[in-house]
Order: sequence, then structure tokens, then C-alpha cells
Amino acid sequence: MSRDRGERIIRRILVALDASPHSLAALEAAVDLASRFGAELSGLYVEDINLLRLAELPFAQEVGQFSASRRRLDVQELERQMRAQTLRVRRIFRGTSQRAEIRWSFSVTRGRVAREVLSAATEADVLVLGRAGWSLIRPRRMGSTTRAVLAQAPGWALILQEGACLGQPVVVVYDGSPLAQRALDAAAALLQEEMPLTVLLLAGEPRSVESLKAQVHAWLGERDIQVRYRTLTRFNVPSLVDALETERCGTVVLPARSVTLSDAALQALLDEVQVPVLLIR
Repeated sequence: MSRDRGERIIRRILVALDASPHSLAALEAAVDLASRFGAELSGLYVEDINLLRLAELPFAQEVGQFSASRRRLDVQELERQMRAQTLRVRRIFRGTSQRAEIRWSFSVTRGRVAREVLSAATEADVLVLGRAGWSLIRPRRMGSTTRAVLAQAPGWALILQEGACLGQPVVVVYDGSPLAQRALDAAAALLQEEMPLTVLLLAGEPRSVESLKAQVHAWLGERDIQVRYRTLTRFNVPSLVDALETERCGTVVLPARSVTLSDAALQALLDEVQVPVLLIR
């Protein structure tokens, strides 16, 4: 990116992996970010200690995903499967990173998945996650682990689903809050040359529109960025999703906390939006 946008420098990116299709989409996006910013990419695979503890219970059984047949969970077999999964994830991560010629590292830990990911994320500027794991239940919804991590993630967090990649145009949700100002910086950093930035104003009431536009204009300063505005004065999750779909959004950037978008509304939005979402804290 040659234009001076004053974007935050991303030095380290963490991607949490489990080899699911959503996770592999997260890996591709993380590699893309690392290439753009010259950042170091760290891959993390967590062996789920809770799953191993469950297998030790005498009554624990597993049900075949497609056959529906039942059999007792075997700890040794589960350990073998985990080792095979670890090797597969490491191989995919190494091959993808080496092809992109980026700096990378890969680590494996054992513990509670959300806790281990959050611990590692304290050292990263951006955490990249797949929307869900292997569950076939409500496949469009965020997985429970991703939901738990996002609730406490210390910095920027990028969420993707299977088949998604960081795309254009970039749409930033703006409500005038300090976090929304940071979201503008992040959105500018994701823009490709000559692409306009779409600013979706959450105005609350019509008289707030011009004030929000003035704030964006002041932020632009000398930045060589074209801005398009879209305004929502009466908004809820369906109307916000509809606005993003109307704009054919490639990537959406939004503050993780907002006076106009409650935590519950944010979770509902993340469940419905099918494009990559970068949450700003």
C-alpha cells in the first residue's frame, strides 16, 4: 500500500487452527494479512483437554457422524487421532506459509481451547478465527469456542467462514465512538489502491448524520481515500445485514462495543453476516 493512511502497523498475527474448512479459510486470510503488512504469522493448534477427559469417563460413547452407530470412546484411539490431526494441521500451515514466503511459527498446546487461544492472543495484534469447527448443527452460526474467544479477545479479531477471503469493497460501521475511529484506521489499512471506502453511518436520528460525516471528513485529512456514505437512522440486525448485502460488502469492519449496537445485537449480526468481519477493540 503506497498511500499514506496512517494505519496501525500489524507486526504479529495469530491464527487458531483445527483443520475444519472454516479454520482453513482463516489461515488463508491470515497469510494474506501477513503478506500485506510484512508481519510474522503464528499458528496455534490446541489439543482439547476436555475431550480427553470425557473419553476417560466409563459411560462416554461416540456416535458415528453418518452411520449413527454407537461405540465406547477409546482414550488411546483419541490420542492417536489427535496426533494425526496435529501433523495434518502443521503440514498445511507450513506449506501455506512457505509458499507465501512470510515469517512464521507454529505451536501445539494442550488445554481448554478458548483459554489457550486467548492466552496466545495477548502477544498478537490480530487474532484470526474460523467461524466454527466441524459441527453440522447450525453450520451458519458461530461455534461456541469462537463465541467464547470473541467475548474476551484482547485486540483485533478477524472471523471468516468456509470459502470466504478478505475482499473488496471494505465497509466500516461508524457511530462516532472512539472505537469507531479505530475502525476507520483498520478499514483504510485493508483497502486496495483506488478502491473507495464505504462508511455505514449508524446515526440514531437524522440530525446526527451531518455530525458523523464531519467526523469522518476530519479523520480523512490528507488521506488519499474516496469515501461513500450509507446511513441507517433506524437500525436493527436485519436492516444492518441488508445494508451490508446491498453494498455487496467484501469485508466489514466494526467496533466490538458500541452505544448503538448492543452486545446481543453484535452476536446476532456475526451469526448472520457471511463475509469476513474484523472486530476492533
